[in-house]
Amino acid sequence: MKLHRSGPITEINMTPFVDIVLVILIIFLLTATVLLPRTFSIHLPQATQAQPPEKVVLIISIDEQGQLALNGQKTELDAGFDELFRQFTLGREPQAVIAADKNARHGRIVAVIDRLKQLRVEKIGIEVEQP
Repeated sequence: MKLHRSGPITEINMTPFVDIVLVILIIFLLTATVLLPRTFSIHLPQATQAQPPEKVVLIISIDEQGQLALNGQKTELDAGFDELFRQFTLGREPQAVIAADKNARHGRIVAVIDRLKQLRVEKIGIEVEQP
């Protein structure tokens, strides 16, 4: 026998609420990975004693062919690099992390470090993949 209620529904259906929360969580997780300033795919070397940097202002990515990106914007080691560098630092003390592909030429990495030293960057880190 069915009971029929004639008054207002006073129960809360939690299923739609849980579905919406899960969708928002998935969207958040997907966008968090997209926000990384990477222009091209690089394969990082591994290091057992790596420590994460305390504060990262600039990320310089170098791919296998030697292409360069500063905080996700492609550039070259010329006046354009210096101008882009100044736009990102805006008078703050610059720190840099170099994320170079493990097959990138050593000379290209040294040239980037040299340019950063000319721009008075005192803290330079090299990003590695942690095991």
